[in-house]
Amino acid sequence: MYKRILFALDLEGVNRVAGEPYTGLSRDTADYEIAIHQAALEINAAAGALFDLGVERIDLWDNHGGGHNIIPREIDSRIHLLDPDRSRPRMYFADDRTYDCICFFGYHAMEGTLGGVLAHTMNSKQIQYYKLNGQYIGEVDMDAYIAASHGIPTCFFAAGDITCAQAARAVPGIVTVTTKKEISRNEAEFRNNNELFVELRREIIRAVQGDMPIRPLSFPATVEKSFKRVEDAAAYLARLRSQGIFSNHPNDDLLGKDAHSVTAEVNNIAEFIYCI
Repeated sequence: MYKRILFALDLEGVNRVAGEPYTGLSRDTADYEIAIHQAALEINAAAGALFDLGVERIDLWDNHGGGHNIIPREIDSRIHLLDPDRSRPRMYFADDRTYDCICFFGYHAMEGTLGGVLAHTMNSKQIQYYKLNGQYIGEVDMDAYIAASHGIPTCFFAAGDITCAQAARAVPGIVTVTTKKEISRNEAEFRNNNELFVELRREIIRAVQGDMPIRPLSFPATVEKSFKRVEDAAAYLARLRSQGIFSNHPNDDLLGKDAHSVTAEVNNIAEFIYCI
């Protein structure tokens, strides 16, 4: 059984949240307050079951926006809240800790997903899509690969039904719990919270008793990042080249080069993190 567990938390994928048209889930939106309280309830339900089971430590990485979304007094006092330095590489803090697994809560579908509630990838205002070796990827793919680079398997995922399907593609064998039925970008069929909490407790116990393989990203790999504005793509390309990362606009039969997109050849996890 996994004993030391990292919880990774976003907000768009929790129950009772669908957001508003033409905006994300920022602090000035109506659903933000709903999201932070709902997230605490879902986290506490899962964590309580694990502590009852005998788990030794749970760390919570709140990574929505700039972090600091969760109200500490609403979280089970046995959970350790992380406060990462955002100037350092994503999930760098795992270097100093030994986690047996990572569990995801509240993540959302990737940008462009039909029906995905508040679907986006990393930056809803800038990014059109990410691809890895020619296949679309979202944030769960990215964080699962980064966790694997630290020797941490991904075992559990709780979010909307469409997002859970994307997680199951990214991590075969992962245990998932559907928090809501996703209908459109700003429409969902919500679950009864009491029923959801019962399922969270049951399924996370099943997840941490498993033996999930660690699936690190193989290198070299090709990352493609497409922007909504060509100016952002040009600035990104310049940054990659300044770091010595082989990169260019991809070829296009009609355009010559696709000015909205940049492909980069990455040779290690540090370059992968820099590119996302």
